[in-house]
Amino acid sequence: MITIKDTHFTSDVSLASMLMVRTKERMLDTCKKLGLYVSPNLKKDETARRIARGILDTPLAVLCSLSKSELLLLNEFVQAGPNRYIAKKMRKTQYKLQKYSLVLTYEDFATNEWKMLMPDSVRESLAVSLPAVLSIVKKTGKMPSYKELRMSSFLNSIEIREI
Repeated sequence: MITIKDTHFTSDVSLASMLMVRTKERMLDTCKKLGLYVSPNLKKDETARRIARGILDTPLAVLCSLSKSELLLLNEFVQAGPNRYIAKKMRKTQYKLQKYSLVLTYEDFATNEWKMLMPDSVRESLAVSLPAVLSIVKKTGKMPSYKELRMSSFLNSIEIREI
């Protein structure tokens, strides 16, 4: 989780610069959890740039790793738009969005809340596929795997070409 000292940050921060705050090992762990590959032999700044590019280019990898409640939280970020903090009660466990360093978190101990800010690039990337994934989760009651979604989109593209 990337914590910030106050809520004066804006959402125009780049994902790569956020990832640079973490250790290279933690960045590669996130990459592995999302099913992305980045060479461990790169320097830290290049590793951060490539992981950021991978996350932004494959939003389904992130979406498929989130629970239904986290998809709804992500939907709140999308609905809120740029430079909006979403406040949630502090929990013992972090949200995956925090674990993956996709949000900046201000810990307000006075109100016992996390005030989270999502960068524009992340929000816009995930917003494209979010409605489809949310509708699948609502219809089926379960989260499809990343491989299932890739296969279904591949099969749909074949059907479209045949018509």
